[in-house]
Amino acid sequence: MNNPLQRELFIGFRSTPILITLIFILGLCMALDYFVEPNEDVKLACSSNSYDHNLSRPQHSGLRFEIERIGSSVELKMTYLNDHKDLVSVSGIGTLVEISAPVLTYEVQLDSAALKSDLQQEVYEPHMQETVQLVKKSITNGAAGQGEAFYIKVLEMDKTTGFVTIQLNERNALWACKIL
Repeated sequence: MNNPLQRELFIGFRSTPILITLIFILGLCMALDYFVEPNEDVKLACSSNSYDHNLSRPQHSGLRFEIERIGSSVELKMTYLNDHKDLVSVSGIGTLVEISAPVLTYEVQLDSAALKSDLQQEVYEPHMQETVQLVKKSITNGAAGQGEAFYIKVLEMDKTTGFVTIQLNERNALWACKIL
C-alpha cells in the first residue's frame, strides 16, 4: 500500500540539490557585489547644447562637464559656454569616499574648488549661480564633516560604444557622457 504522505515527502528531497545550488549562486553573487569595487581610472566628457530658434543667427550655448577619476582622487570641471567661448568655469578636486551598489554610486567629498569667469560677463544666469552655490556647499575646508558629499550614479554604461549615462544627486541632472 502506497501512503500519499510518504510519496510527497520524497518529492521535496529530489529538489534539494537544485535549491542548494541556487542558494550557493545567490551567496556568491552577494559576496562578489560586496567585495569587488570598480577600481579603474576613468575620464568622462559630457556636454549639453541649447539653440535658440527665435534668434536670426545661430546661438550656441550650453554646458561642458568633465569628470576624471585617478585612484581615490576625483577632478570635476563644469564650463558654461556661449558661442563656443568659455564664460564661467567651475572646477573642483575631491576625494572618493565610497563606492556603493546595487546602482554603481560614487560618493565624492570636495577638497577645493576654483571659479574662473570671463570679465565681460556681468550677470550670471540663475543656473550658473546655483552651480557655484552647490560647489561652495560641498567644499570641506580641510576639516572632516564640514562640507556635504555629493553622489554620482552610473545608470547605464556601454564600454563597447564608449558612452555612459550618469546622474548627479544635486538637481537630479542626467548626463550622457563619452568615456575618454
